[in-house]
Formats: sequence, C-alpha cells, structure tokens
Amino acid sequence: MKARKKLKTDAAPAIGEHLLRLQEAAEVLRLSTRTVREYVKRGEIKGKIIGKCWRFRRADVDAFFENAPSEWDFGGKDNHRD
Repeated sequence: MKARKKLKTDAAPAIGEHLLRLQEAAEVLRLSTRTVREYVKRGEIKGKIIGKCWRFRRADVDAFFENAPSEWDFGGKDNHRD
C-alpha cells in the first residue's frame, strides 16, 4: 500500500472557534460596533451575517489591523497626540 502525500494548500483555516461576534470584533479593534459595521459596508473588513448576527474571522480582524495606516487623519484633526 502506498502512503498518500499531504498536499499543501492555501485554503483558509477551519472556521469553528475563530469566529467573533460584532461586539467581540469591535472590542479587539477598540472601535464601536457602528464603526466596525461601517468598515464592513466599505469592504475594509470581511464579515458575514450568520443567523441574523454578524460574524468575523479572527484572521480577518487581525488583517484589517495590520493593514491599517499607522496614523489616521480624521478630517484635519491630526494635531491630537496621545
């Protein structure tokens, strides 16, 4: 009997425990739920409605964070520094 080789794929990881609710995604990003929904509407964060509730893969939330600019300019309010 020949052993089968494992094929390497770039498929997304299994979903299961990696799904976040809207509130959880907002908490991870430290944004309001309204802001997260706006980013979804603009296509900047991937999310799906499952059973009448928004769900997000943790990897997609992390990717949004990694791709976000290091400094945001909110309509000329860039004078604020923490």
